[in-house]
Amino acid sequence: MNPRHHPSADVLAAYAAGTHEPGFGLVVAAHLETCSECRARVRAFEAASGAALEDIPQTDVGADALAKVMARLDQPSAEAQPDTRPLLERLPLGPRKWVAPGVWVAAVETPHAPDNRVYLLSVAPGMPTARHEHSGAEFCTVLKGAFRDESGLYSAGDFAATDEDVDHQPVVIGDEECVCLFATEGRLKARGVLGRLAFAYADV
Repeated sequence: MNPRHHPSADVLAAYAAGTHEPGFGLVVAAHLETCSECRARVRAFEAASGAALEDIPQTDVGADALAKVMARLDQPSAEAQPDTRPLLERLPLGPRKWVAPGVWVAAVETPHAPDNRVYLLSVAPGMPTARHEHSGAEFCTVLKGAFRDESGLYSAGDFAATDEDVDHQPVVIGDEECVCLFATEGRLKARGVLGRLAFAYADV
């Protein structure tokens, strides 16, 4: 898998600094799982942040600080085994909601602001989504399949970021369903009555 669409430098720097809301960070992490180029860029940002710590003024610590650290190192710890399952199988999902034939959505149970949304969307081959706008920022990583919109073609592993200036209607390309992980600020603004009803029912 060789993604063609990547997060911006600002998005990756914020990820390295841990300043994204967890849902948005999760979408970036989904892209990083498949993109060695972006993983390397995140490591570079982390290294730069670590080097910056050397410029912080030194602070006195307690006389027993070293002894406390060494005591903790001596304590046995159970090493967690990495979960090697595909991300689709690891996500903490709520129940699926079928919002149209061939289209379902499921909330991802991760911390987020009350007005924001984190969810998985699956759309059958050849189907369009409702034309819509956004209330704020949106991060998306394609986990399976592909879609096309006014900005280009996005396949498995690709990352897309949009905002309130974007008005689009993604259409699934190819012969398999397209499954995407989303984090959005606020709700989507669908065009048309059916789209608004579907979005309201799906709570996206």
